[in-house]
Amino acid sequence: MKTILIMFFIIVIFKSQLWAQHYITLGLGLSGAFYDSEDLDRFKETYNLVNKQSLSRSMQGLGEAVGLRWEGGYRYLGRLGIAVLVGTQNYIGKDAAQYRNGEARNLELEMNSLYVECEIGRTHKIFFVNGIFTFFFNRTLILESTYSGSMSESPLNGTYTGDTSVSTDMGIAIGIFKDPIIITGKITYPIFTRGESTVLQDKRIKKVENGTDIFPNDYVDYCYSKTYDGIASDIDGLKILVTVAYAIPLKK
Repeated sequence: MKTILIMFFIIVIFKSQLWAQHYITLGLGLSGAFYDSEDLDRFKETYNLVNKQSLSRSMQGLGEAVGLRWEGGYRYLGRLGIAVLVGTQNYIGKDAAQYRNGEARNLELEMNSLYVECEIGRTHKIFFVNGIFTFFFNRTLILESTYSGSMSESPLNGTYTGDTSVSTDMGIAIGIFKDPIIITGKITYPIFTRGESTVLQDKRIKKVENGTDIFPNDYVDYCYSKTYDGIASDIDGLKILVTVAYAIPLKK
């Protein structure tokens, strides 16, 4: 019985190799991120609350961002689909509160990271469906806060940065291969993000001395309390991507 099972396994593998192909791929993608951050939501709500009498347009929040991905790697297309990809990922989200006097508070949140992504799944003809595991590292967040108007030296102005050492996502990829192009749609969600112990901070000496070096997660506390908490750098959320890659066959 063991011999029969081994022979069956060998035959299945051999048959899959008859039409399988190995590729090196190079591509880029467009992506959208939907952040799940209580700190960002609280800042939006409290900023609008404090300034509601003066605003003509409230802050909408930094919960959404768009980005660009560059990737390259190895892809195997057989009955079993496998891919190992490496690349860079960038997201930028913007928000603004408009005042009745024409002035505005502008925010821009940028996230940059490197990543390694592994896929495994099934291929049927020119289509494939894979599970995804993505490991992000060297994640850096930059929050730029500016004020357009007479109050150019607002204490909230600054470039606040935060580092998150690692983040991992899981998800699904659905793709189509039309030689030599591979088009893939992906959706992933974070299962682990490290960074709760750090906050977005502007480390310039002047900001530190004034006690305004940390970007607040509660604008009411920022304005009226002696101490306040900052926005944690573990910002992350659902990601939706579409990538287009050029496939270079390794062998026929």
